[in-house]
Amino acid sequence: MSRTLFSSRDFGDLKQDEKRENLRALLSVKVIHFMKQSHGDVVSVVGENVRELNCDALVTTSRGVCLVALAADCMPIIFTAEGVIAAAHVGRLGLLKGIASKTVATMRKYGAVDIQALIGPSICGNCYEVSPEMYRGVISQIPACATSDQLHALNLQAGVIAELSALGVVSLDVGICTLENPRYFSYRGGDLTQRQAGVISL
Repeated sequence: MSRTLFSSRDFGDLKQDEKRENLRALLSVKVIHFMKQSHGDVVSVVGENVRELNCDALVTTSRGVCLVALAADCMPIIFTAEGVIAAAHVGRLGLLKGIASKTVATMRKYGAVDIQALIGPSICGNCYEVSPEMYRGVISQIPACATSDQLHALNLQAGVIAELSALGVVSLDVGICTLENPRYFSYRGGDLTQRQAGVISL
């Protein structure tokens, strides 16, 4: 059984390493893995050996190992299956590069069968307005992201749900917009350094 958490918990003025250790202690896990996220398509498989990897998705089959995806408008996505879990950071660029599909493919290499995905707090399709040129470019590749030519905002949640559905993965969006809800951090809302955490462990 996996444990899942989406948190915007604030640990005050503690340094980053102290905040991360406090989160590990709060969750009572042996190991907690963070990523050096870059809006890319790299998936890393981890165990109990802690090292911060350059990737945007983590997969593990190890019990007591916690995976964390940080976001503040992008989608933190938690993937669960029997004996295999993953955490992914998926924004516009990551979605275009197929990071969600690559996460699923990696999980299946390690025996995952019935995979479910939970999309955490992220900027919604009413708020994620981009330039008309960017809008047309994205929806030409992922039509499900479309809203309207007048709004030219991207619905990333719909895009990733469609992508995962084609792979046989059932997805659920928690339906919380980070820009609209003041309880959550939003890069577009001015939170340039704060992030919420999508957390999962076996």
